[in-house]
Amino acid sequence: MNKKTRTIIIYGFVIVLSLFLLLVAISYVNFTRDMDVAEKRLSTSEIFRSPAGDTEYAVQGEGTPVLILHGAGGGFDFGLWSGRVFFNNSRKIIAVSRFGYLRTPIPAHASIQEQAARYHDLLGHLNITKAVVVGTSAGGPSAIRFANDYPEHCSGLILISAVSRAEPQGSDEPVPIKVIHLIQQSDYSYWLFSRLGQSVMLGMMGVPEDAYAEFTPEQKELAQEMLDVMHPMTRRYAGTINDADMLLYEKKPTENITCPVLIMHARDDALVNYTHALKAKENIPASRLVLFDTGGHALLSQIDSVRKDIVQFLDAAR
Repeated sequence: MNKKTRTIIIYGFVIVLSLFLLLVAISYVNFTRDMDVAEKRLSTSEIFRSPAGDTEYAVQGEGTPVLILHGAGGGFDFGLWSGRVFFNNSRKIIAVSRFGYLRTPIPAHASIQEQAARYHDLLGHLNITKAVVVGTSAGGPSAIRFANDYPEHCSGLILISAVSRAEPQGSDEPVPIKVIHLIQQSDYSYWLFSRLGQSVMLGMMGVPEDAYAEFTPEQKELAQEMLDVMHPMTRRYAGTINDADMLLYEKKPTENITCPVLIMHARDDALVNYTHALKAKENIPASRLVLFDTGGHALLSQIDSVRKDIVQFLDAAR
């Protein structure tokens, strides 16, 4: 290799490296700005302190009390977002951060039964005698447990793309979930993926490419809001791991559930298989099951139908 060729290669390398560093610097400025926005959002919650431990929560709106239990990667802020998306801000939304999420610590002997007991105590603290309970994704098990353990305080149960059972022992964790776990451990990595690769990130979160391709502009905007509301992701990772640990050893009784129950799921959900919905229907025979052929884990492409079903359910549950 002659001197001229080496010089060209070195100059080319320097130019590429400089452009890369410039892009990183620009993106990091935007990342810092978005983290500041997230911190301001997180400052709006309250802490319910009880002998059992602290529970972070927020209350928004008026009307029928609706307790929303978020999925993996969520928190009270995700619950408030879900209240706006699914209920059009037409109800009194009580959103909690479950064990290990944001400012709710994981107790020494965390269990789904204990988590349901915390919800009961929080509602008592808020002087709410009855609430509709909504479990989305990994919030499903504790929603089901609350409806079973405190039937007199549960006026309705809604399960949206909800987990209802543990995966069989020895089954391998899907590759997308392994990748998500890695991304969750870096706020910058999660931000970068969610900003520059929306469809890829959604794919790892259970929204198939075919479902994403049919998203309207409004649904794509909702999808970006959903990804953004999980900033900063590292403060939610401990809860994600704890969810799996609790589910593995928890009994899931349903025999005391007496309230109306609505189960909604998509057959193409690539994160929580629709057989979870079938299992929930099997365990709660009086429930109503709505299965969509498409929609993915978030059901965003079916949002109009989901909203309509929820309104009908709430009107009938009065």
